[in-house]
Amino acid sequence: MLSEETIKQIYFYCDEKRPDAIYADDLDIVQFAHKIAAFVEPIIAAKEHQRCVKIVSSMNPEVSRSLENQRPK
Repeated sequence: MLSEETIKQIYFYCDEKRPDAIYADDLDIVQFAHKIAAFVEPIIAAKEHQRCVKIVSSMNPEVSRSLENQRPK
């Protein structure tokens, strides 16, 4: 799902030095996981929204058009 380049870019954004961090080779693993989640969540939300629109379109095309104009959060 994530390319090697994307993972490298996320890695470079992990530069906070927190006292409660868990480090492995100078990387806060928890922070790295949170950064990956922050990157992936909007992508997943958009895909879920597209799927919902597709399901609703088979039941009610008018509602589907209205739903399609809304942005996922």
